[in-house]
Amino acid sequence: MAKRLPPRLEPDVSGNYYAVYSEGGRSRRKSLRTKDLFRAEHRFEGWLEAKRKAQLVEDDPYVEDCLDYWMDQWISGRMMTEDRYVSVVNNLKTYFGKMRVGQITRKDSATYIELRRSAQITGRKGWGAANSTIQHEMKELIACFNFMRKKVEPRERRLPEHIIPFIEPPEASPPRNRVFSPDELDRLWQYATAPENCRARECRFIVLAMETAQRKSAIIELQWPQVRLEIGKGRIFFNPEGRAQTRKVRPPLPVSSRLRPLLEQYQAEKTNEFVLDSTTDVQYGLKRIADGLGIKGLTPHVFRHTWATNAALAGKDMAKVAAFMGDTEDTVRKNYIHLTPDYLDDVVS
Repeated sequence: MAKRLPPRLEPDVSGNYYAVYSEGGRSRRKSLRTKDLFRAEHRFEGWLEAKRKAQLVEDDPYVEDCLDYWMDQWISGRMMTEDRYVSVVNNLKTYFGKMRVGQITRKDSATYIELRRSAQITGRKGWGAANSTIQHEMKELIACFNFMRKKVEPRERRLPEHIIPFIEPPEASPPRNRVFSPDELDRLWQYATAPENCRARECRFIVLAMETAQRKSAIIELQWPQVRLEIGKGRIFFNPEGRAQTRKVRPPLPVSSRLRPLLEQYQAEKTNEFVLDSTTDVQYGLKRIADGLGIKGLTPHVFRHTWATNAALAGKDMAKVAAFMGDTEDTVRKNYIHLTPDYLDDVVS
């Protein structure tokens, strides 16, 4: 019987490279779609790693493999915001990736939290992650392990419950009560709408955040087909077609009179389907603007909190404020009812 050769890299007569291997007693090949040897070697290594994962069923797999299975089988094609999971997975892999699932201890949770807070994992100097961000990442790691226990395919890969480690996320960040003053709002608006600045993504974000009070992700992911200026005053459908609403509701909103001309300008200058041109984060750009204007504590959430605070101070109906923000009325009342002009008036004579 001829000795079966290991998987190998070979060119055909035209110089196209293939991964050649044996399966079921027959020789097979997989095109690597290149004639360049360097690219072929890189793709061959990737193909070998994928084949290893497909064939190997480990009792105690590496965390990086678990995260890959979770992304491939559960996140990809299911989540509208799947691009945002890439950075989460990369951060988790940096610390946990080369660990076996069964090696993780409670101390590892504390170490990961400290590394993220101090920006030693994918951070910039002075830009450690907030507790809420770290909490989100660690909850996704818990979700990954639950997936590996209950849903990964083939079933032989599913992990027994006793091997799943205890992951302890940090407490959520304390309530964010920062509110922009009228002067700060005016300076931000003047800067963001200045002709020399209006092409900047961060400036467009400021305009939309001030006028719509929507969450950062809803604004960053907004595409032009969701902006319908021909309907009445104009309408923005923050929840795209095909995306299921979550508890963080993305409501359809009317376009304000001062937002409309800016949207018309942005649309005339668009370079692609995204209102902000891309879905990359705006936090660092906002910090540069805030530093330049001398405004401290500027984060995307402050725009939303400021809008709600001013709506409550103006006596706007709480149910309508909640609907505009995509929150429950109970949440809005709990956070803002004390700011309304007639709060507790009926208690005194």
